[in-house]
Amino acid sequence: MEIKNKKTVNLKLILIYIFIGVLLTIFFNGLQNINPINTKWLFSGNDMSAHQSGWFFFKNDVWRFPIGSNPNFGDKIGNSIVYSDSIPLFAIFFKLFSFLLPEKFQYFSIWFIFCFFLQGFLGYLLSFNLTKNKIFSFLASIFFLLYPILIYRLSWHPALFGQWTLIATIFLMLNNESSKHDHFWIFLILLTSLVHFYFTIINLIVFNLLNFFSLISKKIKFNQYLKKIILCHCLLILLMYIVGYFEVRVVDTLAVGFGVYKLNLLSIFDSTITPANFSWSWILPDINLTRGEEVEGFNFIGLGGLILICFSIFSLTYDKKVREKGVKKFFGKGIPLILIIIFILSLSNKISLGNLHIVDIPLNNLLYGILSIFRSSGRLFWLVSYFFLFFSIYLLFLKFNKKATYILITLLLVQIIDISSSFKYFQDRVKISKSNELKDKFWENEDITDLKKIITSKPVNYNKYFDKFAYYLEDNNFKKTNLVKMARLDRSKAAENRYKLANNFLKRNLDNQTIYIIDNIGHLLALKEIYKNEDVGFFFRDGVWVMINKKKNLMDINDKNYLQKAQYQKIIFNKKIKNIKSDIDKFLGFGWTHNFEKNGAWSEGEVSNLIFNLNENSNNIYFEFECVPFINNKKPNLHLEVFVNGKFNNNIKIDYIDNQKERKIKFKINEKNLIGQTLNIEFRNINPISPLELFISPDSRKLGFLLLSFNLLNGDV
Repeated sequence: MEIKNKKTVNLKLILIYIFIGVLLTIFFNGLQNINPINTKWLFSGNDMSAHQSGWFFFKNDVWRFPIGSNPNFGDKIGNSIVYSDSIPLFAIFFKLFSFLLPEKFQYFSIWFIFCFFLQGFLGYLLSFNLTKNKIFSFLASIFFLLYPILIYRLSWHPALFGQWTLIATIFLMLNNESSKHDHFWIFLILLTSLVHFYFTIINLIVFNLLNFFSLISKKIKFNQYLKKIILCHCLLILLMYIVGYFEVRVVDTLAVGFGVYKLNLLSIFDSTITPANFSWSWILPDINLTRGEEVEGFNFIGLGGLILICFSIFSLTYDKKVREKGVKKFFGKGIPLILIIIFILSLSNKISLGNLHIVDIPLNNLLYGILSIFRSSGRLFWLVSYFFLFFSIYLLFLKFNKKATYILITLLLVQIIDISSSFKYFQDRVKISKSNELKDKFWENEDITDLKKIITSKPVNYNKYFDKFAYYLEDNNFKKTNLVKMARLDRSKAAENRYKLANNFLKRNLDNQTIYIIDNIGHLLALKEIYKNEDVGFFFRDGVWVMINKKKNLMDINDKNYLQKAQYQKIIFNKKIKNIKSDIDKFLGFGWTHNFEKNGAWSEGEVSNLIFNLNENSNNIYFEFECVPFINNKKPNLHLEVFVNGKFNNNIKIDYIDNQKERKIKFKINEKNLIGQTLNIEFRNINPISPLELFISPDSRKLGFLLLSFNLLNGDV
């Protein structure tokens, strides 16, 4: 299936598809947003803001090694240009010319043009190789250009817009007889690692399986097989190291989501993305799928695509010649088995037909950990989808020959008209959301804009305030931040950074050049108590609390009133506090973390504190709490020191007992430690350790105990 007619690949054809790429980019993104020095449209509140921020900090940093290292975007928590999904291929290239670039610069509009060009151009070549019909091939390329699974990623996840790599994959799959294409396979695999690792995973699956099938069919010798596999994987690992993949530990690339962000058996028919409130079809109804299946498992192929597949099924069923010729071209060399394997992986271990759960295969922790590398398994189906789209187009050509062009025009019109229901969504999506703008004049104050860093009191990979501050970070040229939105981060570094931040707060050690974003009400109340007599400014602006050292003089009357109104929760004696949630309950100070959306909050690190007011005075108080201590046969005990209002109160030691999880602990609060009606109870973990350190799970948090409930008991009653 070589390209015999070299005249088809000429400058005129290239220019046509570049022109189409420009037109489509303008149509979906707007004329004003094609300008590389216009960056504001990228901060519309979706993942695009993270991609641009990652590039902004990378561009303004010195060259490091690995060259993709990006430590200023994710200060002290580990990062590279890979994990902000900023398209390393373009980020590294444009950084080479950073000395020529303006302060504000984005390459994503250029990337869209580039991807549209290659999507159309490669789609044309793929079709022309088999049909030798220019008009038909051009129409087929338009189908590829307006495929819903492609356009869906346009203004949300630009790295995944590089689906032209899958068209290249299909070309190599159909042209795999000769070993002279091995270097193309390796080049494509390396290239995709500079675009997005999901494309790399897909290509690795295909490449490894094709070579394995060649080995067992004795088309290649074992030493040839071994040489190709080792060479490919060694070069890939080397490139991944250079680009910065391993700035985050391999164990931290594991994440929950496999079995959630998956393909549903009805995904190709589901036109509506309910969480985003828009549909890809004027005609086809919404199929009620889970959020994960609709967002990451989205694989709607369009009404025109569905009709096209019906044509292909009809042709395969009733036309023997078409069936024999089509199957011969497309389904040799182990390709059917490869597509089946990818299809099964995309379904995950939980197979559903609409709302009906058909199969739920339990996975052990090791296998789940391996599969969680591609937790959004629904994306894997893209290759299968493109493969059968092209196969259907080819069968249409075989069946109807000269009439095929007119049929394809009709189907293309049906496709465009039907998916046009989604166009307004994309045009609105690039408009910056009012809720993500900082409107208060406070942020324009030179005393604020002259600061160098913005730090959150709770560094995590998806910070809830990132979108609000993303444009502000770029617009005012901040140098460092841990306020990020990243696909992955070094969980161990993030945890250590949280502990150090909390320790610095407790020791009143603040940086004068930093804006501290206060993550939640519990942190605010704890900080308010710590710095109540210090020259520290607390500001409530645009719905966010921030703290700045030596800026108390900038607080206005509203800031002071809001701070005064931020009061500790009053705890009533003998009334149990249950259904505890981190980030929500205001009595939780520093050192608490989530329980994966379940009841309770884990104590984390060396110090965790509860702070609240008593509803009445008493000198005879007992504190009782129910918890699940982090103890097991590898860590047989938990030792806590309890301090109340800064003074030592008592020790707690909990020993491991098999089959006993929940414990009830009760201790008396020393009368000498009672100061007014405020109780600040600190649990100091003497031997904190993480599940990862014990080889139990990838969780890097140093856990103490899961607080389920607590009760204050009045001994006088």
